[in-house]
Amino acid sequence: MNLSLKQYAGTLAVCGALFCAAGTAQANPQSYGPQFSGKVTSSIDPKTGDVKICFKETGLKKDKEVAYLAKGNVTASYACRNPGGNCPKGQDSSIKQTVTATAKYAADKYGTVSACITLNVPKPKHNPCPGPMKLVLQSVSWTDLSITDTTNKVGPVAAYPSKQSVNYGACPAN
Repeated sequence: MNLSLKQYAGTLAVCGALFCAAGTAQANPQSYGPQFSGKVTSSIDPKTGDVKICFKETGLKKDKEVAYLAKGNVTASYACRNPGGNCPKGQDSSIKQTVTATAKYAADKYGTVSACITLNVPKPKHNPCPGPMKLVLQSVSWTDLSITDTTNKVGPVAAYPSKQSVNYGACPAN
């Protein structure tokens, strides 16, 4: 099989183009398909201690609904405040658990979802405060905050910062 110089040059050009295309796909394997874009962020509400996780995901099918799971570990400390505004010792309650929240969003016409999901501070299952005392949140600390696209199995992706906390004092006024 004899190739003319013109045929050889054409074959070489096609092979070179294919090699470059393969190299580009290899260098950026996630350039196609669902992926979180930019930083996933978290912020804490200073009044409630709830945490909001915000994200942007691209590469989705337009108008397709996508399910998300926000997750974090929380430690919340509560006290009982009497009508006089004091918090007697021995009436404290603490909760440590993993908190999750789910939401579904439809991708826009560009295949993008930009949204926020809130994780709420849990309250004790049973109010430990006797009589006219009121349950008040003393402090809350969140760790391992993340988001996962459960529809496309992308993640979990850690939020930044992945830890958030607020301390209201020994006997907060709320």
